[in-house]
Parts: sequence; structure tokens; C-alpha cells
Amino acid sequence: MVTPPQNADTKPNPDLPLHSDMRWLTGALGRVVRRVEGEEVFKAIESLRIACRDRRASKGPLSRVLEQVRQLPIEQAAPVARAFTLFFLLINTAEQVHRVRRRQSYRQNQGGAQPASMEWALRALAGRGLDAAKVRETLRRIEVCPVLTAHPTESTRRTVLDLQARLADALLVRDELPGVARDHLEESMEADIELLWLTDEVRRDRPSVMDEVSTVIWYLEDRLLEACSLVDSATRRAFHEVFGEDLGFSIDLPLGSWVAGDRDGNPFVTPEITLAAARRSAHALLGHYQTKVTELIQRLSISDRIAPAPPELRASIQKDKALFPEVWQQNQIRDKHEPLRLKLTFVKARLDATRREVAARDAGRPEIVPGSYKRAQEFIGDLELCQQVVNTANARLTQRFLLTPLIGQVKTLGFTGYRLDLREDSEAHTRALEEIAAGTGTTAPAAEALGRELLLRRPVLPRHIQLDETAQRTVSVFDAMRQIQGEFGEEAAPTYIVSMTRSADDLLRVLLLARECGLVNLAADPPQSSLDVVPLFETGNDLANAPRVMEQLFAEPAYARQLKARKQRQEIMLGYSDSAKDVGMLAASWELYQAQEKLAQIAKKAGVELMLFHGRGGTVGRGGGSPVFRALAALPPETLSGRIKITEQGEVISQKFGLLPIAERSLEVTLSGTLMAMLTDFRTQVSPEQVERFRQVTERLAERSRTVFRKFVHDDNRLFGIFLEATPVRELAHVHFGSRPAYRDKGAGTMQGIRAIPYNFGWTQIRLILSAWLGAGTALEEALNEPGGTELLQEMAKHWPFFDDMLSKIEMVCAKADLEVTQLYLSELAPEQTLYDDLAAEFTRTVKALLKIRKRDTLLESHRFLDTALKLRNPYVDALNVLQVDLLKKKRSLADDDPTRPLIDQVLGTTLNGIAQGMRNTG
Repeated sequence: MVTPPQNADTKPNPDLPLHSDMRWLTGALGRVVRRVEGEEVFKAIESLRIACRDRRASKGPLSRVLEQVRQLPIEQAAPVARAFTLFFLLINTAEQVHRVRRRQSYRQNQGGAQPASMEWALRALAGRGLDAAKVRETLRRIEVCPVLTAHPTESTRRTVLDLQARLADALLVRDELPGVARDHLEESMEADIELLWLTDEVRRDRPSVMDEVSTVIWYLEDRLLEACSLVDSATRRAFHEVFGEDLGFSIDLPLGSWVAGDRDGNPFVTPEITLAAARRSAHALLGHYQTKVTELIQRLSISDRIAPAPPELRASIQKDKALFPEVWQQNQIRDKHEPLRLKLTFVKARLDATRREVAARDAGRPEIVPGSYKRAQEFIGDLELCQQVVNTANARLTQRFLLTPLIGQVKTLGFTGYRLDLREDSEAHTRALEEIAAGTGTTAPAAEALGRELLLRRPVLPRHIQLDETAQRTVSVFDAMRQIQGEFGEEAAPTYIVSMTRSADDLLRVLLLARECGLVNLAADPPQSSLDVVPLFETGNDLANAPRVMEQLFAEPAYARQLKARKQRQEIMLGYSDSAKDVGMLAASWELYQAQEKLAQIAKKAGVELMLFHGRGGTVGRGGGSPVFRALAALPPETLSGRIKITEQGEVISQKFGLLPIAERSLEVTLSGTLMAMLTDFRTQVSPEQVERFRQVTERLAERSRTVFRKFVHDDNRLFGIFLEATPVRELAHVHFGSRPAYRDKGAGTMQGIRAIPYNFGWTQIRLILSAWLGAGTALEEALNEPGGTELLQEMAKHWPFFDDMLSKIEMVCAKADLEVTQLYLSELAPEQTLYDDLAAEFTRTVKALLKIRKRDTLLESHRFLDTALKLRNPYVDALNVLQVDLLKKKRSLADDDPTRPLIDQVLGTTLNGIAQGMRNTG
């Protein structure tokens, strides 16, 4: 289907293996299409591919390609769209494999530490004069938690993930195989491409929440658990190499999930589903522990004839013997002189009993399985006893490589797998308390009375009361939370996030409902609480008000007791997507930056340890999209305590965690970036006067960009009209990417009601991605035109990581955008619109300003790989865009009962997925 560009440079091209993979994969796809669909379909695909390629080369009009596409019968449009979509899926797989290959090559051939690796970070800190004690103290404080989320634009199915993983594994070994073995492997790979062709890449039925749970558990079992262990081992090894000392502990890398816990706007997330998700996560983790203990049984063959067993081990085995007499009978002779192996066999039996107990609860037939672990601490105790035996034998390397990593992982993860965050809209709690009051013939506690009510012992929810279904579900979530904590420990579901937090009362209402379910007792001495109540500040106004809300909350006597019960720790979540949708990315970025600074100051004054949860997602339109190391460096100094959570969503999950080496690298870069951000402050390199000047300029930029953005997006209904008419956002209802609807409960079909994620998805599909750059062009141009403005902005980009990161995100989006494609959508689907010229002028201003600040002639000059990738992808994204435009226009001309509409919706779903794969941005 495609021949990647050849590099005419005489120097060795490090990307040649990638080009080889691409040629083979796309050639195999072409052979599959010919075999399965026939010559006519293959020729239609090739004809469109060549037309798009030649159009890019000659800079001809897209309308000619559209005329060609209009001649395609709908029956042919379906396989043509699928071919280009699978092309991107294969290309994405090849690029992931090449990242692994480059990582391996760096380790083997280039010497030194790979940039952003832990060894690189530790050597950089040591070079600055930091000693082992300081770095160790900082690492001990670090807790990095990626949080996997499901969204209505998430388009990669688990079935497809499995096929991609097999192809990736095969590509990694393909180069090393001799002729016959390589031929056999390639036949197997082509068989997998056949299966990809014959598999629906888009679901025909909306996935259930439990389908999404199944997907995130795949990442847990197949990628993240092993990746966490590898990062921990690499960190401890690098610390020893750099400082000549043992680190002395395992790195804290918990794993989080919103899947089946995020109720905000998703009616399918019930309390029962939440409980089931926690149990399946625990079941998967216990299986992982069983595998690790089995490996220990196989390897720890320490003989008591050589290293006598301590009496504590003998005593422990006697207790286990009473619990599992059958295990004793089966293994006592074999392991007579290898008591450590015998002990571990009992440990495995106890894990098996625990796992069966969890499965029984999940199946609705709870039972107590004799010998099961009741708490993870019991398992840790057994492992630490085994560690003592190994130490007694002076086998310190065995301890370091076999036992320490597993003990560290159990201490971090317990029996929970993912830490499940629960989330609900603030209004749900207000409604629930009002319903309770109506049912008891009272009135809901007024805002000023909530704190006093929390310090009393009287219940507000009599158990006999009948609530309506909505209120009952809100209350039952807290019951589910208590049950999860009872089964797996507090860390299994420790966090309750309050969306659209507007006041301190929003959090107090949550505590009141949690008290009714036994999670909180602030009247006790000492106060008791087993959940963190986390405000989520999302819109521009909410971010601006966040410091005031937290100041009021910290001053509330009842909440002071909540903080005391939670060890003076407070988590706050910052929403990047709604703020960017509200005021544009430039203004939102500055609001987020200032909010973090103020929140950190308020927390410090109150004696509270602050943990910030960054709801970045992965796309620039939502405020994310930066390479994580750069994004961490861009955080305000002194706002990162060491404990940090970051959302991972959509295609970002498969990009960062789809292959084990990449999952390891992604986690390592987040860890090293956190470490460096904690120990680095850009203000040491510039004067206080410069810092103040930087901030003043950014304030003006933010205010100007906000004004322009809101004028287009919120003050003028025309843009949202264009969005509804010219983008395929309505078609999201037919492709069933995720379980959650695209609109909030109220405001369907309005700018206020649509979620930020599908909103950005729609603009990305038509190659406009305006939330990232709209307003920035005017603001930057005006600043550049001020006396000395160019030099000042260049200085800011050089010395201030925040400003450099913001410019880089805008640059990347502008490189991905294509206004000629956008114009085709508008002219064909929204011909009455009158905003295109204004939008195009603002886009042009943005690009010119970026190039002037960067002193460059073209975008992405310093990002060779990304620039090459975009040039390769663009013609084939064009093909899908043109197909999509044609299909949308045909669909909108048909009656609702036209029999061809279902097939058109199916093909449109394929184009949605294909463009998302090609752009590598879903929303």
C-alpha cells in the first residue's frame, strides 16, 4: 500500500528498520485485501492512496479527490475505509516496536545513560553535588500513580490490542531469524493481519462497563505489574551504581483506575459494578502473586544441611501444616531438607485460597475458604520471614533480586490491584441529602450547618427510609466503598472525587453521606475517616476560585478533624479538559499554573501535605499532550510534594503501555521526571526581576487569548453550529467507543452540555483542533510587536519550562492541523458558515508567532521523527477525511428510515477510528 520515504543521506539511517517493518506490514495488508476482498477492492484502495499521495506532492485541491470518492459505491467504501484504518493500526504498532528497538540500541551501542532514565537522572543530580542521603530522602517521598480512565472516544478494542501485541512481539524477533524460520514467522504474522481484517475494529454494541474493566485488567496483568517491578529494580540498581550505596527500599508505584468508579455522567456505573471491578482487579493481582511465588519455589532451594533453618521458620510451617494438611502430605518428603521451599508452597496455597474466596464473592456465593489471607499484611509477614531465612544464609543478592522486589510490590499494591477512585458530580450529593430530608419530614442541613452536623453523632439517614432510585444509588456507592475496603483494605478504594466542586460545602456533604455508611466518624476521639474527599476544579472560574474554597475548607473545624484522621494529607484534582474548553489552552494553562502555586501556599500555611492529581489525558486540546518528562518540568516550583497522580486515557493508554518495554519506559520517565522536578527550580537561573517580567507577560497573554477564545467559542453561536454540522460528533452515538455518553445529564446538544472529550474529538477529526491554538495567535502576535517583545518571549522560552512546554504543545497541534481539510468539511457540510476566514487568519498568526519565537522556518524542525511521521501519515489521513465528508453528506441527505443508513453509520465508525489512529489523538 505504501513505500516509506528513503533517506538520501549517506549517513546510516537509524529509522531504516522502521521503514522495513512498514513496507512489510503494509505489503502484507495489501496481500490480505487482495485475497479476502478481491482485485477490484484492492484497486480502489490503491487508486485512492495514489490520488492522495499525488495531491500532497502537487498541492492540488482536495475537491478532485472528493470527486473520485463520490464514485465509490457504499459497498466498496466500507473495505476502503477499513484498509486505511488498519494501515494506521499497523503503522502505530511498527512505531511502538521501533521505540523498543531504539531503547535497546541505546543500551547496547551508545553508552551512558538514556536521557530521562533513572540512571541519567541520578547521575545528573550527583553531578550537581547532591549526595546519596538527599536523593534517597526525595525518592522515599515519591509516589507516582498513573490512573487509567475510560472515555466516550476510546477506540481500541481489547481483541485488537491482543492482535497488536502479537504482531509487535513478532516484529521484535523477525530481524534476528534465519531464512526458513523468518518465513514461517511472517506467515504467522500475515495470518494475524488476516484476523485483524476480519475483526470489527469498532464495536457494534456499546461496550459495558465490565468490558472496560476487562481491558484495564489486561493492562494490569500483561503489562503494568511487570513494568513496575522492572522500574523498581532499575532504580535500585542505578542508585547503587551512581552512589555506591543500597537504596534500601522499593519505589512506590501504585496503579489507579477510574473504570467502574467514575459515576459522573455514566448511568451504567452502579454500586454493584464498582464492587465487581474491585474484586476482579484483586483476583488478577492475586494470580500475579501466585506466579511470583511459584518462581520462588522453583528457585529458592536452600538446604538446611548447608544453611540451618531458623526456629521461626519451623514454627511457621507447623501452623501452616494445620491449615493445609494435604499440602504437607504432598510435599513433606520432597522438601524435607528444603524448609524454605516448603514454606513458600504453603504461601502459594494460602494465595490460592484467598483467590478462590474473592472469586466466590464475585460470583454471588460468598464463602470463607480456610487458610485464606485476610489482609495483605499477613502475606507480607510470610514473605519477610522468607527474607529472614535468606539473610541468615548470607544470600544477600538472592534477597535483593528475588524477594525485595516482590515484598515492595505487595507493600505498595496490597491485594487491590488498581486503587479504584470513585467520582460523582457535586449536585448528586445535594439532591441525595434533600431526598433524605424529604423522606424524614425535615430539611437538608444548610451550608453553614454542615460542619456542626458532622461533629454530632446522630444519623441523618434512618435505615427504613425509601429513597428514589437516583438518591439510593448515590448513597449505595458509599456502602460499596465500605465493602471494598472491608474486603481488600482501605487502599483498594481510598478516594472520592467531587466533580464540579464550587464550594467547601460540596465536600462536607460527601463526608456527611460517608458518615452514614460508616466510613467517617469525626465526632470520635481521635477522629476516624477511611476516605480522602477530593475536589475537582475544572472550569476557568472553578480554578480561579479553588484557593478560596480550600482556604475555607481548611478553616472549617469539622474538616480539620477529617485532615487529622487522614494524616494531614489533602488530594486535589485539576481538570485540564474543561478548563481548556472553557477559555482555551493558553489561558487554561496559566490558570492551572497559578492555581497550583496558590493551593501549595495555602496547604503549607495550614500544615497540610498537598497531592495534586492532574487530569491531563493525552491530547493537547485537553491541556495534555506533552511528553511527560517535559510536562513535569513545567510544573510550578515547590508544588510537587512527591505524591502525584496523572490520568491516562484513550489511545494514550495503548501508546504508553501497549508493549512491556514501552510500559517500563513510560513509568520510568514519569518517575525520573518527578524526581528531577522536585529537585530543580528554574528560578535559580534567572533573576527575580526576570521571573516577575515573565509572569506579567504571561498574564497579558492569557487575558488576551481568553478574550479571543470566548468571543469565538462562547459568545457566538455560529461556531457551535459549525461544530454540530461539520464534525462527526453526532456519529459517536453509533460507533460505541466507550460506555459513557458524550453529553452530561443536562444540556444535551448544547455547548455547555457536551463533554470536553468528544468536543475536542470532533475538532480533531476535521483537522482543526482549535481548543489548543485559538486565541494564542492574537495574544502572541501582539506581544511580539511590543518594543523588545520578541527578545523577551524568546528569553521566556529558553529559561522557563512552563512557557517552553506551552509553546511546544501549540506547535505540535499546529503541525497536525490542516485547514485545507477543515475547509472541505465546512464547504460540503456547513456551506452557510462565515467563520472560516477568521479562524484561518488566527491559525496563521499562531504559526507565524511560533516560528518567530523559535527562530525557525518550519514547524517541528527540532522533532525530526515526529515531522517524518506526520508527512508519512498525512496523505492517508486525507483519504479517510475525504471518505468521511462524502459519507456524512450522503447520510444527511437520506430519510431516517433509508435502508442504507446503517451501512453508512458503520463505515463512518471506521473512518472515526481510522482518523483517531492516524492523528493519534482522540479527545
